[in-house]
Amino acid sequence: MQINKTLIAGLAVSGLVLSGNVAAETVEVKASGMKFDPVVAFVKAGDTVMWTGLPTASHDAVAIPSMIPEGADVFNKKEEGATVTLNKEGAYVYKCSPHLGLGMVGAIVVGDKMPTNMEQIQTSPENKGPVARIVKELVKEVEAKFAK
Repeated sequence: MQINKTLIAGLAVSGLVLSGNVAAETVEVKASGMKFDPVVAFVKAGDTVMWTGLPTASHDAVAIPSMIPEGADVFNKKEEGATVTLNKEGAYVYKCSPHLGLGMVGAIVVGDKMPTNMEQIQTSPENKGPVARIVKELVKEVEAKFAK
């Protein structure tokens, strides 16, 4: 019995698509001046975030522990090209420690639905001053993206 190679290849590709096995991506966030660009980055679970511009003016990217999903690892990145792979869905708010007072704060949303930790972020004691400005932007962007 002869097997059709095209049919087998097609079934293999279909299996990959149906199983959701899609290559993870790397999303770049630039530390530029006294801001992160983009301020709010949207990624899929398993994607990697890479920060560029960190050594410039002593920048870093440090997760705010009360503003990340429960059970997620806190990250603290200080070197150019530093990366973190985020597998836990939700919103992550992070800061540049030396420039927090100047408003250098960013957020990452992992997943394709409204983050379940938004209330946790909004009621965090850290949600004040420059962090509050980014939380408002985060809320605005996730509502625009996921509200139906």
